[in-house]
Amino acid sequence: MAPIPDEHQTSSVNMRPGVEMPEEGQEDNRKGTETEPCLGKDAVSKEPRKKKEEKEAAGKEEEEFPMLEMLARSIRTSVKGDLGESAENTCSPTQAPYTDHQSGCCYSPYLGPYIRQVTMAIVACLAGVSVGMIHAYPAVALPRWEEMGTPLLTVQATWFASTPMVVSMLACVGSGVLVESLGTRRVLLISLPFLALSWIMIAIDNHFWVLLAARIIQGVVAALYMVVITVYPAEVSVPRWRGMTMCVSEAMVMLGVFLTYLAGLVLQPSPLAYMIAASLVPQAVCFYFLREAPLWLARQDRDEETAASLACLRGPLADITTELEQIKSSVLTERIQKPTASEQLLLLKKQTYLKPLILSVLVLLFKELTGQYAAMAYTVQIFKMAGSSLDPYLCTVVMGAARFLPCFVSWLLIERLPRRLLLSSCMTLASFALATLGAFLWFWSLKEEPLPENLGWIPLACLLVFTLAFGSGVGTTSWTLVAELLPSQVRNVGAGIINTSFSLFLFLVGLTFPFMVELMTIGGVFIVYSGCSLMGALFVVTCLPETRGRTFAEIQRSLDSHASNAI
Repeated sequence: MAPIPDEHQTSSVNMRPGVEMPEEGQEDNRKGTETEPCLGKDAVSKEPRKKKEEKEAAGKEEEEFPMLEMLARSIRTSVKGDLGESAENTCSPTQAPYTDHQSGCCYSPYLGPYIRQVTMAIVACLAGVSVGMIHAYPAVALPRWEEMGTPLLTVQATWFASTPMVVSMLACVGSGVLVESLGTRRVLLISLPFLALSWIMIAIDNHFWVLLAARIIQGVVAALYMVVITVYPAEVSVPRWRGMTMCVSEAMVMLGVFLTYLAGLVLQPSPLAYMIAASLVPQAVCFYFLREAPLWLARQDRDEETAASLACLRGPLADITTELEQIKSSVLTERIQKPTASEQLLLLKKQTYLKPLILSVLVLLFKELTGQYAAMAYTVQIFKMAGSSLDPYLCTVVMGAARFLPCFVSWLLIERLPRRLLLSSCMTLASFALATLGAFLWFWSLKEEPLPENLGWIPLACLLVFTLAFGSGVGTTSWTLVAELLPSQVRNVGAGIINTSFSLFLFLVGLTFPFMVELMTIGGVFIVYSGCSLMGALFVVTCLPETRGRTFAEIQRSLDSHASNAI
């Protein structure tokens, strides 16, 4: 059996002009026979006689790994070429390309593969907008209810803010299985009515138990959406663009946060909930046109749709033969090994698989110990507790913009700077900003005097620096590292463990923040978050491997070569 590649995606699209159609093909064309889809140079090239033996060997490989039926129907293939070959490849002028019309693709044929892949990632990650709104809604709703004379108790408020994280923690493993069974598109479309119902429940009645039931529904939907926005962008993109497509998910979550803050500036909690429910309608339209990832389709044995989806994502003139064969080989490898959930758990006993999983969990732990979720869920209350003379709702909008806009900066930085350098630098900057804010508020609380109006800008400035640092590198780079570190052999179980851990960290930060403020004042809380952020920077520098520009197999070998490192 021929060796099976570790990777199922190629890093570039190969093209070569000037390939002529074989005589048989020309005769068939003159007879008016149906033209065949073009899948690259190997589908149309003549082989010299001196390579006859190689051709026969390739034929044996083809018997073991048959091409998809629609691709092998009348095309002579040879997939024995070197995967690193850089020669360009296009279709013969007399042979029809695998057009966007044939693949059911809605893209213009003039759009390149980068635009196609990023667009599909953005459409799927619109689910992240809903996740951001779920997380940000308490920040504007809780103080508004207090102003309206119907405040929630401290315990009720913390559970209202944190319940989606508890539910997500419990539902993460099952949500991964559901997404794998139904596919991204179906899961997104089916979950939308339930999410809309939860927002309508919040808008109609603000009794605690109704609110809690609605937040439980939102927690289940958020668990499903987190699986989608974590996995889908990586599966539709080639390795050299994976970092940028992974940034899309974080950007969409932050967009949802910003829009919620902006609407909360003028809307009361009930109209705001209705507005969020209405915003799900355009999302449903976009999800309807979403294509499933080629790798998922291959796992479902939907061969023709696999080729069509890949051709749509890579462009009508792209050579998809090699990448298609790699996807098939990757799926075949998984089926031969048959790594069930129990078998994946057994694999986690080996350091090869356990180490990257622990590293991934620790990356997300230090990410959340910066206190970013507390700053997102209690933004208005933070500015009120800090005694700032500025409008807390306006400051919240500014914070929302500062969370969203740096995501575009991270798109530029993440593929130009080493992952470890970007993440550790931004964590250090975030630690400095939190330490400055904590020390300032702690010092002023000792004086037992209200904060002067001319110093009211300091809390906003410090939180802006923290937010910019988090958005530019901490948030996006953390998730990119997690996606690149996790081995494919334990990806299903590992993703469930990682998402469960992430939800647990969010829940603990959101639940403990009000009680920590009562215990050590708001200044002391930010000092604690500062120390955790600095510890996170040290962890990144000393314990994580560099993943930029490396395939999953190369990252795995890098981890194996440093097996003696302490975790």
